[in-house]
Amino acid sequence: MEDIEYSFQERSSGAGDSEFVHYFGTVVLQNKGVEKGQTETFSSYNVIDGQQRITTVSVLMGCLYEELQNIAQRDMNEDHQVPPDRLAQDCRDDFICKHGTIRLSLDSINNETFENLVVHNDSTNTVPGENIAQRRLIEAKETIRKWLDEKKEGYREDNLDADEYYHFLKELGRTIRNSLEVTTYVIEDETEAGRLFEVVNDRGKDLTTLDRIKSYLVYCSSRHDDSDLSNKVYRKMGEVIRNITEHGGSDEDLEVFVNNHWMVFTGEVNRFRGKEYNEIHRRIKYLEKHAQRNLSQDSMRAWIEAYLASITACSEAYAKIENPNLIRGDIEYAQSIKSSLDAINQMPVSTNFYPILMASLCRFGISEEFDLITNLCEKFSFRVYNVADRRADAAGNPLRRNAYWIEWAGKNEQASEVFSGEETPIWYDNIDEALSEACKMFETQMGKHCTDSYFRDCLTRDDIFDGATENDGWTGVRNREAVRYLLYKYEKHLRKEGVHSTITQIPSFSQWKQEGITIEHIYPQTPEDDNDEGLDGVVHSLGNLILLGPKDNSGAGNLSYHEKYESIYTGSDMRMIEELPTPDEGWGVEQIRERRDKIVKFALEEWGNLSSAYVHVSSVPDNMDQDDIAQVAHDIRLDCSTRKHFRVPSVRFSQHGVNGEDGWEIVNSCPNCDGTLVKLKSTNEWNAECDGCGARLPDPVFKFRKSDYIIT
Repeated sequence: MEDIEYSFQERSSGAGDSEFVHYFGTVVLQNKGVEKGQTETFSSYNVIDGQQRITTVSVLMGCLYEELQNIAQRDMNEDHQVPPDRLAQDCRDDFICKHGTIRLSLDSINNETFENLVVHNDSTNTVPGENIAQRRLIEAKETIRKWLDEKKEGYREDNLDADEYYHFLKELGRTIRNSLEVTTYVIEDETEAGRLFEVVNDRGKDLTTLDRIKSYLVYCSSRHDDSDLSNKVYRKMGEVIRNITEHGGSDEDLEVFVNNHWMVFTGEVNRFRGKEYNEIHRRIKYLEKHAQRNLSQDSMRAWIEAYLASITACSEAYAKIENPNLIRGDIEYAQSIKSSLDAINQMPVSTNFYPILMASLCRFGISEEFDLITNLCEKFSFRVYNVADRRADAAGNPLRRNAYWIEWAGKNEQASEVFSGEETPIWYDNIDEALSEACKMFETQMGKHCTDSYFRDCLTRDDIFDGATENDGWTGVRNREAVRYLLYKYEKHLRKEGVHSTITQIPSFSQWKQEGITIEHIYPQTPEDDNDEGLDGVVHSLGNLILLGPKDNSGAGNLSYHEKYESIYTGSDMRMIEELPTPDEGWGVEQIRERRDKIVKFALEEWGNLSSAYVHVSSVPDNMDQDDIAQVAHDIRLDCSTRKHFRVPSVRFSQHGVNGEDGWEIVNSCPNCDGTLVKLKSTNEWNAECDGCGARLPDPVFKFRKSDYIIT
């Protein structure tokens, strides 16, 4: 549009050059012979390069046709040699459709949208845009229509008649026909087409990584005269684009998907570190283990076939991961999976989970196994990234490596064929083993980045948003969404428990957010009276926070507890509000901390129930509680990591014993008497003796119980 505006002004200005020509780039066409129309025979071409420019000009000429058709002869003062309706028909014949033969056809996915907008002149309001290409077509027509409407309005404001606007439209058509010059290459075969597309593309929207990969794979297929494979590349890549964009995905989403799929397919998690070929399409071209140009036909086909199968399947999985409502609700485990995916998508750092979610959904489908993975992703996201506020790259590589192992588990022979015989680290002989190890990985990383004790400590801070009560580097939850989600899950838990409530069901977290659930400070942040009685220090405590439902009145935030209770809380359907004490019972620091501890207990169960180590103690140093034993617990985790091959998130110390009937197994015992009851002597490190024989215990003595997630 900028090119056309510029050319129009150069031609029509007072000192303008009526012969002005603007270079419009290169168009590459593949000769396809002739096509017989109803009354004429036309030359037929595939557009190799220039698709966007040709399509956009077609949309523009369609809009010009509509405008010319709308000019009524009775509104014009001049007797024009070429009347508007005739000029309109000329535009349509030359650029859109002549005697029933449509000038331009798009790919099978988007052609109907193009024809509705341009050939049939349908309004953009009536044409659905199901994927990004269709939405771009609609946006193009809307942009051009707006541009023409502004031009028309300008003539009206200047009190110029319909003849002047018609002169503008005529000159616009002449500009498009005569002032946009292109260099045209006409080629005969697909091999040359692929080569030229690789080097000539010089205009239009920047190519996405997927565009470049598609171009190269078509080129490789054509070099071996494999037209079936070329067509398959086009078809499968079209499916990928449709899957990613038909529910609102953008070019950025495509880029995210292609990069994450590459990790699933190749296991390359660090391709940006010291590598000459960082971009995926260049890695495919130049690295021997991929589709390097000198591969044999069989090896090239094996790689392309495997890549297409993987990226298409993963794109289908990605669509369901991004849009959980696409999962059929009547399938077993569907509701649990949808709930976990919804939460992951609403929390920051969700892209870290895409590779393992895609690989798992492709291998397991909607199943108990995929339910395990989504549930662990949700636990990990909430604990590590959102409550503990760990860096976005924490555990990124283990998550991605396990995705690759799940994708290729049990496929060693195929992997060797696809990756040109290169030794590939396919660690697991079967998919069940890969799943079990992935679950261990999740628990190990939670044991490393957010243990149960640290999780509890963060949630019990007097300021959960800023975390400023201790000098340990924790600066609060990642954002308020984490707190809103915690309270949402707590409300859901209360209703699930069957306690009386006027509303027994609540929608998904994303839907309820959209409907308007808000976080309310029970004791206000800016109270109307100054008699806080110490409450100011715990105003941001978890115990002082509730959710107000979409129908609750949130306009009385600064009132006293008694006033809020009467004006807001008594009319609320929220179960957590029903639990609050009456105004006579009061709302103070004690009530806030009591409620906080209740919610934290729930959180440890909801995002816990992971593998645990257990130390049976007969005595501990004076005045020591669970938080004081953090270093001792760390030593036990390290020892457990050596013996059990993963670091447990939970370490418990108790004077009450546990036994094998509950799933506990002895990992290490006293070397003298085989006892497991110990006396702790220090809080700074493991320093203990056996309660039975008094022997010093050089290594931690504890029991271990695996979680239900570890299925082998």
